[in-house]
Amino acid sequence: MKTFTPIATAVLVAISGSALAGENVTYQDQYGFGNEAHAYQTGPDTWTNKIDQEQYGALNHALASQSNEAKSKIYQIQEGKLNGVYDEQHGGFDNVSRTKQIGYYNVSSTIQLYEEESHSFTNQDGEHNYSYVDQHGGESNRAYSSQYGKGNYQHTTQIYSYNSIADTDQYGYGNESNTEQYGDHLESTILQIGVMNRANVAQGGEKSMSNVTQFGFDNYAHVSQFGLYNTQTTLQIGACNTASTTQYGIGLSASKIQLGIGNNADSHQVGVLDSSMQVQGGLFNTAHVMQ
Repeated sequence: MKTFTPIATAVLVAISGSALAGENVTYQDQYGFGNEAHAYQTGPDTWTNKIDQEQYGALNHALASQSNEAKSKIYQIQEGKLNGVYDEQHGGFDNVSRTKQIGYYNVSSTIQLYEEESHSFTNQDGEHNYSYVDQHGGESNRAYSSQYGKGNYQHTTQIYSYNSIADTDQYGYGNESNTEQYGDHLESTILQIGVMNRANVAQGGEKSMSNVTQFGFDNYAHVSQFGLYNTQTTLQIGACNTASTTQYGIGLSASKIQLGIGNNADSHQVGVLDSSMQVQGGLFNTAHVMQ
């Protein structure tokens, strides 16, 4: 009977432990000075994945990790200096993450854990912009983030969400946004143009929609939607306006338009098929609705 040496035995055990892994592909292109790229495709159930890393410039850092993941793709492109990008895909399949950063000191992080057929697209052009996307335990979600300027920040979280869409666009300086989605077929759109605008959106339930648009300086919008088929629209043009929308129920509708400076509008809806519309023009007006 043929026997194996200890070294041969160890090799066979290692091969058998990763027998289900294979057909993974990594591409790395770097042009410049002091750039670093790290790619990891590990685990017994890691197969048919792709990592593509491209860096042009100086001292950029890219890290991509795929473990126990199948048929997923990570694309990272960085142009400039001192940019950093991190992507992690674990325990899912057929996910896609695409990140492109142009400028310097931009940071992007995308984490997809136990996710299926979800996509994340991040684009940053400028300096000191920050983008974070977390997709966990869901399916067929989409997260879109675009930042142009300096010091913008956005964070998108989709947890146990299905077929949900979060779209954030920021142009200017020091804008901040946070989107959280927990449920099915949720949609959130945030557009910020200007300086130091802030928007926070939280959605739970099914088939609700939120749209926040901010033009100007230091405007603030807060949205909480929980239930079914709720809709809300917030438009702020000016400076230092504040809008707050809270919805708990079914088929609720709320709209806010603020044109001017220092206006404050809030609405609180609990029930079924209620609707409200608030319009403010001028300075330091206050409006409150409770249904």
